[in-house]
Amino acid sequence: MTRIVLTASIVLLSLQAISQENKLNALLDSVISTSQEVSYYSSSVNWDSLSTEMHGLAAEPKELVDLKPAFTLMLNKLRDHHGRIMSTSDYSNLATFNDWENSRHRDERDSPSEQWSVVNNLDVRFEYALLPGNVAYLKIVGIGGNVDGQKEAERIRAAVCGMASTDIEEWIIDLRYNSGGNVNVMLEGIAPLFDTKSIASSRDANDDVQFTAEIKKGNFWYAGMSQFNVKKGPKIKDPNIAVLLSRWTASSGELTAIAFKGQENVKFFGEETGGYTTNNCFTVFDNQIALVISTGVFCDRNGNSYDENVKPDIEIAFDFEADRSKDEGIIQASEWLLKNED
Repeated sequence: MTRIVLTASIVLLSLQAISQENKLNALLDSVISTSQEVSYYSSSVNWDSLSTEMHGLAAEPKELVDLKPAFTLMLNKLRDHHGRIMSTSDYSNLATFNDWENSRHRDERDSPSEQWSVVNNLDVRFEYALLPGNVAYLKIVGIGGNVDGQKEAERIRAAVCGMASTDIEEWIIDLRYNSGGNVNVMLEGIAPLFDTKSIASSRDANDDVQFTAEIKKGNFWYAGMSQFNVKKGPKIKDPNIAVLLSRWTASSGELTAIAFKGQENVKFFGEETGGYTTNNCFTVFDNQIALVISTGVFCDRNGNSYDENVKPDIEIAFDFEADRSKDEGIIQASEWLLKNED
């Protein structure tokens, strides 16, 4: 009897292992199929051979982490440096692009660790100040998942409207510390500064519009939806705007910058941005992983695409400077704004 029970247990465990392996292989196939369909870079890949390679790397998978080499290979073959595959349990990265020697947009610039730590500090929040010459300063940082989006959008909007009520015409939008995050918060907050309804879009590999970014009734609308509803405030007429950029400006930070491209009386100062100017999907599979890969490229209000990054009009090297009166980017932006006022 004992032998029979033991044998039955071994068979059951074996069947469970096979079942788990089948589920993981099915998950892998779903990711491959969806990626082939939606990836902005899909046409650059031989999907038949890639699928074979991926299954070879994920042979007899027993747990989710066993799929990591296959997912990494796919991101590398797509050369999608903005792509990743995340675990939905804690939103950590399961696989990321790491073949930087073959990146589509190789960036040879230094990335000092001290700058990285400042820019990627999740505790940093939006700042604002009134600078000499009656210049309004708005520092829009990255907006992570640890931030209450509604409250932060309201806080940014309140600062904008408060300074606008004093008839300020000169504005600095500092995006140098903005490495991405929730673009709805960023553009909702500064919505009164835009002079037109349509401010940006994303286009797929066939040049078809995926979504539009708009300002309607004082609020920001993204892909036909408004995530937040914030008090409108006074209308800001004909603002003069200086946008500050750095190599750290990335993803949603870059989209925020692109939204100002084509607007009158706007000039860009600083460095070329980081080069994460693609719209990404967020597709969840089996409640386990999220596929986050590039599906389109950001475009400005005039339809100009930003396949590489966003470039400044005036180049100024970025260096962290806590004292705004000594910050070269702020100094040159202020000088242009005050001269433009005259």
